[in-house]
Amino acid sequence: MTTITTVEQAMAAIWERSGYDRGFISNPFAGDEAARLGLVRTARVLELIGNPERDFAIVHAAGSKGKGSTSSFIDSMVRAAGRRCGRFLSPHLHSYRERFVVDDLAIGEAEFTTLVADVKEAALEAERADAAIGPLTAWELSTAMALRWFSRSGCEIAVIEVGMGGTLDATNVVDPAVSVITTLDYEHTAILGSTMTEIAGNKAGIIKPGRPVVSAVQPVEAETVIEARATALGAPLHVANKDWFVSGTDRGFSVTAPRWEHHGLVTSLIGQHQVDNAGLAIAAVHALADSDLLRQNGTIDNAVREGVGAAFIPGRFEVVRHDSGITFVLDGAHSPASSQALANAVREHFPGSRVTVIIGILNDKKPDDLLRPLVPATNRWLVAMLQSPRSLPGDAIGASLEALGERPEISGSVAEAIERATPESSTHLENLVVVVTGSLSTVAEARVALGLA
Repeated sequence: MTTITTVEQAMAAIWERSGYDRGFISNPFAGDEAARLGLVRTARVLELIGNPERDFAIVHAAGSKGKGSTSSFIDSMVRAAGRRCGRFLSPHLHSYRERFVVDDLAIGEAEFTTLVADVKEAALEAERADAAIGPLTAWELSTAMALRWFSRSGCEIAVIEVGMGGTLDATNVVDPAVSVITTLDYEHTAILGSTMTEIAGNKAGIIKPGRPVVSAVQPVEAETVIEARATALGAPLHVANKDWFVSGTDRGFSVTAPRWEHHGLVTSLIGQHQVDNAGLAIAAVHALADSDLLRQNGTIDNAVREGVGAAFIPGRFEVVRHDSGITFVLDGAHSPASSQALANAVREHFPGSRVTVIIGILNDKKPDDLLRPLVPATNRWLVAMLQSPRSLPGDAIGASLEALGERPEISGSVAEAIERATPESSTHLENLVVVVTGSLSTVAEARVALGLA
């Protein structure tokens, strides 16, 4: 057995257990029975390391869009309320350690290395004891690592984001204090199902008996599935636009419910969709307070106000004023709905601007659906190949843009596209906004090229 003493060895130990295009989530096409074994494997390892998931309260978040933002809002408010909070989100931008965060600090290299070694040893023990369960995947290993790290760090609450789906995701071994379902959309249809009913059924699998659930506004079919699941399990369900209401913009908004209200809120996460995400997160925080997991005096309003205002996620409508004089907007939109939200936010915050879009897409996406919402807001297109082996070829993206009536320019990399986006004359900087989007991988490469990482 290889001894793990360096970050490189720790990452190799995770990488060797990856099976889906050498990514970090296991092969999702192996079928439901294989996925159920993943839940068994994860539970076995957690038992071997002392069931750390029982040492703190958990907010479990699933959904198609807004999971990361909603989870980050919750984390920020919990910390503002004076509670030590862990955050397990994916994917990461620059370092795998970004997935294991306590009180807004990613795990250090030495601690990460030790954590991988400890949990891998438990995984090997579980595999030796019962070969029929199969080898732990990278995602299952990472889930166990996060839960152990949060326990070791003395977290009181942790926000755990589903990797894919819900019912069969490795994170679904937890018994959450609150379940959160963000807005659902058609995604990973080859895995989660081709209908909204199937997708919702998968996401609603995180609902647990008697545990409160907060849900964003959903398509009718999804709402029906979520309501039925919650009713069957006796889980109190709270839904946006029924049990609480949001009004205003990211520059100033209110969230009101029959038993609580918050006014004059401001968030640095830009866009109307972020206001809705904040409302969902606030409802989740009140569900925690109702369970006596947060203080229920005046500090709740203070925590909401401070937490919503302080939440920040690199790569989610991240506005960068570059030394060149260009305004960059970095946003990892990778679904039709998130592309539409991005287009709306660009129009709202940069009215009358000339917009250049640098686009790079992973090969599991349909480029036409992703590009179409951005076309009316875009003056110039620069297509970039990503460093990821899962990058969609630039010619394929270009062909989709041409079919939409656009004239794309193909670049060899995100860095090259950024150079090409820079005007030769400073006079051309006026009203220019460069939007980098298509995936978080695209944004990560842009942040490196711009000197942000």
